[in-house]
Amino acid sequence: MKRFIKQTLAFLIPVLAIALLLEVLLRQIPNDFALKRSQIELHKDSIETLLLGSSHTMYGLNPEYFSESTYNLGHVSQTIDMDYELLKTYLKDLPKLKTVVLRLSYTTLHEQLRYGSESWRLKDYSLYYDLKVSSKLKHKSEVLSVKLKNNLTRLKDYYINHDDMIIAEPSGWASFDQEQVDKPLNEVGLIAAKKHTAKDNSLVEENIQFLENIVQLCKAEGVNVLLVTMPAHNSYSDNLNQSQLKLVLQAGKKMETSYDNCQYLNLLNAENFTNADFYDGDHLNSRGAMKLSLFIDRLISQSIN
Repeated sequence: MKRFIKQTLAFLIPVLAIALLLEVLLRQIPNDFALKRSQIELHKDSIETLLLGSSHTMYGLNPEYFSESTYNLGHVSQTIDMDYELLKTYLKDLPKLKTVVLRLSYTTLHEQLRYGSESWRLKDYSLYYDLKVSSKLKHKSEVLSVKLKNNLTRLKDYYINHDDMIIAEPSGWASFDQEQVDKPLNEVGLIAAKKHTAKDNSLVEENIQFLENIVQLCKAEGVNVLLVTMPAHNSYSDNLNQSQLKLVLQAGKKMETSYDNCQYLNLLNAENFTNADFYDGDHLNSRGAMKLSLFIDRLISQSIN
């Protein structure tokens, strides 16, 4: 028995030491979550408009084109439960906040980060925002939450290739490497529409509650909420499941009629966005982001004045 214990320890100690070293090295790699936390805390006394949501927000709304101090706190695959956790954390620390802009997309009511293939992203909110979003040990570790192959690639890219690992600008906005994806928009729009169509409505009720919680939190602090269904290419919008889309549109309208601090804007099929404004079927490129940001800014300015 003692021999077995010694052999086990002889094996485990080096493995744990390597795992610990990898964890330390991985956490030292710059990332968008650490950047955005540092930036929102640095500018918390001046932020008047806060942008929340998924990649639709992160790539689609550029604070540069807002007349008031604006910060983009959107992240790739960020779901409404994460929007709520972030807002709950920072709302009272933003004394000048007047408006929260929140994307209300085709997927908003039907997804949460904890479910599905992207649940590994919970570790980013846990490690770099210090949010209590999961009780699982793996979501408190880079090594445990991400596949070894992917982690080794990240280590190589940063420490050997010296790649820039930050996607976002200091403002929180991010742009794609090119203005449009290499594949035809008609093709990628259809693929995205099918991918984003939910199997069931099991999360709808809970996510509507998160939506209400966000609006109520803001109302208590005298903050307005603008819900936006973002523009999409017709190859995406024409292939959406109408029942799923109807639930989203109804939720937006209900929020607007139920709360005097909430306004809903459906831009899904906005005619002034052309092919040249889209990176792919459901994401705007830098040109489209400029156009949308200027429009949203004018709307906010009119509401305030």
